[in-house]
Amino acid sequence: MMDEHCNEYVGTVYVLPETRCFELHTTVHGAPATITGTVSQLLASQFSQYVPGAIGTVDPQQVAVRPRRVEVLTRELHERHRAPRKVHLLTRVHDVEEQARPVPVSAI
Repeated sequence: MMDEHCNEYVGTVYVLPETRCFELHTTVHGAPATITGTVSQLLASQFSQYVPGAIGTVDPQQVAVRPRRVEVLTRELHERHRAPRKVHLLTRVHDVEEQARPVPVSAI
């Protein structure tokens, strides 16, 4: 049996694109927590195809620069004769692409 749910967290996320692993440092119910797991295939391709300035790609080194809002899919697996276990999948990192700030033109 498998239960599946998606949660949003805010925290510092470290990504290893070569191994498709992530580590998220966040708070859960007011207590510090570390969530580890796998990066989704779509997100991993955005990291692996990173080219400076290219739209739709993400620099994996810039993700951990500041706390981010992320979506993590959690699957709780219940197998016969085994303890239940949770598997986490990083599906989305919000606010990764820094928006270029418009430079105000001073009225002369």
